[in-house]
Amino acid sequence: MQSDNSLLPAVCHSYNNGTGEYGRCQEDCKRLHICEKYLRGSCDCIRSHDFYEPHPLKTLQDRGVPAELMAIMKDLYTNIEVLRHLSKAASAPNAAGPNPRRGPNAQNWRPSSGFNAGRGQEAQRPTQNNSEKTEICMYFIKGHCIHGVACRREHSVLPYKWEIKEGLEWKALPDNEAIEKDYCDATRTYSSGMKPVYFDTMTQGSQSVRRLSTVSSVLQPSFILTTEWIWYWEDEYGNWIQYATAEGGHRLSSISSAELEQKYQADNNAVLEFTAGSQTYELSFADMIQTNKRYTTKKVVRRRPKFVSAADVRTIKTTKRTPNNFKTLPEHWDKALTPETGYKSVPLQSTSTEYIKIKELFSRTMVGFSILKIERIQNKALWEVYQWQKDFMKKNNGGRDVTEKQLFHGTDSTHLDAICHTNFDWRICGTHGTAYGKGSYFARDAKYSHSYTRDSGARSMFVCRVLVGSYTKGESSYLRPPSKDGGDTVFYDSCVNDVLDPSIFVVFEKHQIYPEYLIEYSDSSGFDSPARRHVAAPVTVASYNNPSTTSSSFSSPSYTSSSNTSYYKPSSTASSSYSASYISSLNASSSSASSSSQSPSSYSSTTPKSPKSECSIS
Repeated sequence: MQSDNSLLPAVCHSYNNGTGEYGRCQEDCKRLHICEKYLRGSCDCIRSHDFYEPHPLKTLQDRGVPAELMAIMKDLYTNIEVLRHLSKAASAPNAAGPNPRRGPNAQNWRPSSGFNAGRGQEAQRPTQNNSEKTEICMYFIKGHCIHGVACRREHSVLPYKWEIKEGLEWKALPDNEAIEKDYCDATRTYSSGMKPVYFDTMTQGSQSVRRLSTVSSVLQPSFILTTEWIWYWEDEYGNWIQYATAEGGHRLSSISSAELEQKYQADNNAVLEFTAGSQTYELSFADMIQTNKRYTTKKVVRRRPKFVSAADVRTIKTTKRTPNNFKTLPEHWDKALTPETGYKSVPLQSTSTEYIKIKELFSRTMVGFSILKIERIQNKALWEVYQWQKDFMKKNNGGRDVTEKQLFHGTDSTHLDAICHTNFDWRICGTHGTAYGKGSYFARDAKYSHSYTRDSGARSMFVCRVLVGSYTKGESSYLRPPSKDGGDTVFYDSCVNDVLDPSIFVVFEKHQIYPEYLIEYSDSSGFDSPARRHVAAPVTVASYNNPSTTSSSFSSPSYTSSSNTSYYKPSSTASSSYSASYISSLNASSSSASSSSQSPSSYSSTTPKSPKSECSIS
């Protein structure tokens, strides 16, 4: 596909030039509306950086591009650009000789590994230090990761990846699937081939080896392509016996392989006691040794994954969608009205508990306004991504629940459909006067968000779930939350206007947002609508880490992302220790928000010329 230009639509250069949503191009263009700079690397302009956005997605689908190739579209187009540049260089007059000059930026163009990765050749990108990528990205393996090459997790088409350390970099081993198959055999201590990998020491010759992995299946049993770990012990004849099985005529243990994995994920240094027949045993996770408490005999224990081939992965991704699919959705959703793609707006009955709860939240600061209708937004894809993000943040928070709030966002009606389809994007909604950072803005009080709605007639306001997590005072120059410790690995999750009494929250990652309800309302008071107010100039104050989580009657599942890297550990292959839980956290009223007396914020009044979305504050 990357060598035949007729198979894929060309990138629209007119779209990448000029101003406005479509640049110099027309809306009905058949070429690909994607940012050219994004294909070369990272970019934060207003152009499209997502092949799943409506225009590029439709353009590719119209050309017959199958859905399973969408995840590697960026890599394909990057390689096309590389080939085009190389072709130009080869035909240039000064290209003769061993060192042709190809322009000042030629050295920045390198073929992407993504396309070859789809064929099992997962070569490392030479420009990227991946030493800290200790887990496989579940966004990517499911189909798409919005972060692309900037993602902090490893992008692999398989739920495992074997790497060898060369100098300061980790590079993919060529026999990835063959090594994995041998590793999944509990009887083997090293892989086959000319250069075996020794599993007990995780080495190949004198070089260190590691295995990257997806999250353990016991933590997320409903998700596809997680890693199923199986526990074995070695009997006196050298046979490896899976726990809770009667293999070799042995007594059944009182604990199964899955239960052992759950205990291990909770604490990988624990010592666990169990029985088999009349005997009692202790199993040390740190030493991977099983000890008979009566006779003190010791047996070696091994933890190995269940083998999944590349063919298995393809089958699972095409035929085995999330088991018990609708169980991952909120119980109060209408499952019959939840599409696989896109979204459905479900009107709420004015007598329902759900309607009354949202109405009360809205009316606390919106006296004199009448609600015309409240709709629940049911977008399965956005909901799943939001749950993954919640569990990822929980893992980074030491296993503690992250703060989730129910906040308002006022916007113009022209943005409603796009937000319901693809979530919030501050680059599209506006970028003027971003007082606390360039992100999407949400308000504790509906009266503040009201000033960002249409000036007359029916108005629209979102009620969103927002993972605010740990936050600090924002500044207008922020493109992301600042570091917590001055380093480049631990960051705050969001920014606020006032750490002690926050009423405005700025979120920089759209995965931290779910547009849950849409309120349509009108002014019934007869008074003029309040003028929009500028946010007061930021004042440096202390940060607030891990504010208390608000409560809810709704519960929702979550996806845990964690380090899943195997290194050498005495008598054991290391793995991350963390626990996952289903978190109930729909924000109803927090101590700092809904329990407050709605004291006026420090704003200076000004009347806007036109309505502006809260994606940025004017």
